[in-house]
Amino acid sequence: MKAILGGVAIGAALLAGPAQAAGCWSEASYEAAQMRDFDTMLMVATLRCRIKNIDFGDDYNRFVRSKRPILAQANQQLRTQFALSVGRSKALSAYDDYMTKLANGYGGGTENMSCADYAVLARAAADAPAQRTNIVGLARKAGSAPYTPNLRCGVTVAMNNGQ
Repeated sequence: MKAILGGVAIGAALLAGPAQAAGCWSEASYEAAQMRDFDTMLMVATLRCRIKNIDFGDDYNRFVRSKRPILAQANQQLRTQFALSVGRSKALSAYDDYMTKLANGYGGGTENMSCADYAVLARAAADAPAQRTNIVGLARKAGSAPYTPNLRCGVTVAMNNGQ
């Protein structure tokens, strides 16, 4: 009986694999989400900190201008990911909802970073060479771990078969 149940579980997992793979987030899509999260974090912090008379807007704007092609590619990667996940007709709405949630998540600030910390981060982002790996690296150092609506591709889920 255990062998039959094990075979059924394996068969179900194999059948679910292709469906999950169609909507799973590749490493490139996750990195795009990290870059977008990082950009959003800096944008919201720039606005919040300006109210406190800590203005690093010039560095943030320099970051956006000098990295525009890379940031635009990340946005396109996210739009493509949403098209794969929810279909073309719902992709723009899903992307907009995702971006709104990202921004709202930073609206109240973060516990572990001050405006001075954000100013240093904005300067580092502006000064970094214009390469995707540099932006992803800065996002990771800043703690970017954005939510993804679907699992990331290649994630292994352990199953307990009752033994």
